[in-house]
Amino acid sequence: MPPSAETMTAASATTTDNNAMNHNKPPPLSTTPKIKAPKSMVDALESSDDPYQALLALSEASHVKALTLAENLKSELSQFTIELPELLHRLPNLKDVDSHPVSTGIACTDSILQSLSKIASGGSQASQEIKQLEDEKRDLEEHAQDVETALILRKSSDMASQSLSAERYEAASQAIATFLEMKQQDKLTDRAKQYAGEYTVSQLESTHASLRQTILEHYQEAVEKSDVMALGKLTPLVQMVQMEQEAVALYVRFLKEILVSELAKASQTSDKTSPHVSMARVYNTAVTILRHHLPMVSHCLHRADGDAAVVQLVHLQVEQAVSPLFARYIQTKQLAVSANSAQRIYEALESRYKSSLMEDEDLQDDCGFSSLVGSLADVDAAMEEAALCLQHAESYVRFIEHSVKEVNKARGMRYQQQQEQARREKERKEWATGMAAGSNKDDDLDTEEDFDQLYAPLEILPAHTKLHEEVAEVGGYYSVIERCLLLASMQRAFSSMDEENIRHYTPLSLPTSNNKRALQTSIVENSLYAARRGTQRAFATGHTGTASAMANFCSDCLRGVLVDYLSRRAEDIGVASLKPGEGLIAGSAGIFNASNLIRTGQNVGVGASNLMIRTGQNVGVGGANKGKDPAQRRREIEEGIAAACATFNDLDVAAHHTKELEQLLLQSVDRGYPPNIPVTEQLRMCVKELEPVTEVFQLSATNAIESLVSVMKPRIRALVTDAVGDGSNAGFSTVMGGGNASERHMVRMNYDLDEEAYELLEVSEGYISRLCTCLDDLISPLCSRLADRLTDVLLLEVLGTVCKRLEVSLKKCQYTSLGALSLDSDIRDFVNYSKDRLASHEFQSNVALYKACAPLSRLVQISKIVNVDDLEDVLDLVNASKRKGMWDLSSEDVKSFLSLRKEFEEDRINQLLRLSDDD
Repeated sequence: MPPSAETMTAASATTTDNNAMNHNKPPPLSTTPKIKAPKSMVDALESSDDPYQALLALSEASHVKALTLAENLKSELSQFTIELPELLHRLPNLKDVDSHPVSTGIACTDSILQSLSKIASGGSQASQEIKQLEDEKRDLEEHAQDVETALILRKSSDMASQSLSAERYEAASQAIATFLEMKQQDKLTDRAKQYAGEYTVSQLESTHASLRQTILEHYQEAVEKSDVMALGKLTPLVQMVQMEQEAVALYVRFLKEILVSELAKASQTSDKTSPHVSMARVYNTAVTILRHHLPMVSHCLHRADGDAAVVQLVHLQVEQAVSPLFARYIQTKQLAVSANSAQRIYEALESRYKSSLMEDEDLQDDCGFSSLVGSLADVDAAMEEAALCLQHAESYVRFIEHSVKEVNKARGMRYQQQQEQARREKERKEWATGMAAGSNKDDDLDTEEDFDQLYAPLEILPAHTKLHEEVAEVGGYYSVIERCLLLASMQRAFSSMDEENIRHYTPLSLPTSNNKRALQTSIVENSLYAARRGTQRAFATGHTGTASAMANFCSDCLRGVLVDYLSRRAEDIGVASLKPGEGLIAGSAGIFNASNLIRTGQNVGVGASNLMIRTGQNVGVGGANKGKDPAQRRREIEEGIAAACATFNDLDVAAHHTKELEQLLLQSVDRGYPPNIPVTEQLRMCVKELEPVTEVFQLSATNAIESLVSVMKPRIRALVTDAVGDGSNAGFSTVMGGGNASERHMVRMNYDLDEEAYELLEVSEGYISRLCTCLDDLISPLCSRLADRLTDVLLLEVLGTVCKRLEVSLKKCQYTSLGALSLDSDIRDFVNYSKDRLASHEFQSNVALYKACAPLSRLVQISKIVNVDDLEDVLDLVNASKRKGMWDLSSEDVKSFLSLRKEFEEDRINQLLRLSDDD
């Protein structure tokens, strides 16, 4: 068989490779001695012996390595076989060469290429045809637009000329307005003018000039005659023919004549007319004229800033008319002199009430207020008049500022409308001309920036005008006099208070207090009424500066004068009158202390006032009243206690009214002042300065109660000592044997109990019950006359004092297991007594009660420590209470009370607490 094509091809390739290998064989090496081949060319060049031979050796070594790699590659390729597709193995048919698949594929490829070429050439031709059609369409549209423009020009020309001849100025103005609008939009092309005719445009321009002259003459005539009806008809035409500048000048002249005439009539005053009446007439006249003329001017003459000119003119004329009225008012009422006198009087009164050396006679001296400033009624009436002047001025100022905002708002809307119209016109031109939006990037960027620009409001009036200065001047005088009036009203309330006149006492007006027998004096009501009247009057003016000043002055007067006066009064009258033994409450200095009652076997459950009445004594009234009947003495004592407690209630009532005043003024700010502006927020912050004043009143009331408790502490300690024992009895044993029957059933503090003593204690009256009865006798007359919050403060302070005294006594006791149970029962009874006497529902919770009265919390913790059954439970109890934040005893306290428990060994206690400290 003849060799196949594949065999012949492989043999030919093998022969070619052998020849190449023979050709590439290295020449025989020279006979020069061999040297070691270096690793790199750098090593060869650095060879000190013979660099040339070293490089030659490196070259030969590289050549040998290359031949070796070639042999390896050849052997690998000989083992790699490629299977060609059957299609390529097939030989072409000599008779039909095109039948071979490769030839067929080439032919198809050529056909596709030719088709794509034809499509490309056809698409290019189609795009050229489309572009040509678009150009023709654009030309037709421009041609149609020019024809339409020409027709409109002819129609407008005929209508304008005919209407002008017939004196139909409105129709002529509309035709001219159409012509001017087309001219402004660049629609008057040469072709449009040619279609319309040369005479058409020239005739329109001449008609425009004639119409302008005619309307101007009629406008001048209407201004001279002050014909409002004619001006109302001609002003809209002025905008159509674009003669706003001339019209604005004429209209302002016309409006000025009206303003001068009307404001002169409004500002006329007489001796019987109050200044604020004339000012109100001026403001009302100006507002009426502005509301009548501004809308038309803003609509028709805004392109010439006619709206701004009208607002400026009205405000200027108002200032010129009102300034003499303000000057006359200040001079007639002598505001400057009165303000200076009021300032001196205020400083004198303030320094007097802040001084601790003030005598009762000083209360009647008003430091010359009546002679230098006037009576309270006259000054109050003058302040009403001044407030009306400020209120009318502020109302006008707000209206003129609102008008300025509305003018700028209208101008801003027109500006946005023009921007939107220009943007739409630009898009229409781009679509009509076929020009892409980004063809000229620089111009497009400038145009977009113009479109995105916001309207800058026009500064029509300055921020501070002459009228603002005059209002501020009167407001300053008003604030100074109003502040002095407030302090003088407080001085009148202080001086008119009669402690012995029951008409000056009223039932407590606190909504949070349910005590119907508590009283308050007229001082707080009168003082806070003056403060409320003065601040509300200042806030009614609407002037933020005056309102802010008055709010600050009110805070200063309440904090600096009323707080000090009421606090001093509570100390001098309330605390001094209620001091046990020296005042209205029985104490250790008299014959009514509890120890004497216990020793004589009397019932200590009867109130102190009843005891005084039974014995014929009247504490705090004097020996001259011994002949009075018991009912009258009882009534006098109760009235004295109520009057003394009223001095404490006054501080709480003042805090309540100050809080109400703050809320009332905040509502006035929300309702009567523009929101979200700096001056309004500043006024709001001034009003919120009353909140610290409320806290000062409450703190002063609390301090006064604490001062009362401090003078009652000796009496409280004596009651505790009499109840628990004086410490001389060994072990505080039970009082048994001898004495009457009642004495045999009263026990002292004793927790070293066996079973027999414990059973006897169960049927006896314990010292806690006796102590609670004595405390009721002491504080019940006070609690029935104090506000609920002050009652709780008094009770908590008294309970704290009692608990501290009880803790001292508990440290002297020894405890058995039964005694610990008795202690727990006693402490629970005392806690229940505390909850029953406290008025606030908040203290029905043990947690709240313990937080409010730390000494009571310590007693409860002592009871828990002493009552543990096993010493190991102490650590769990302490740790659990500490996690809740309800533990006040120190380690030494725990150790000392555990040591008092007889069943616990001291060594185990020390070891347990030592481990606790280590943990």
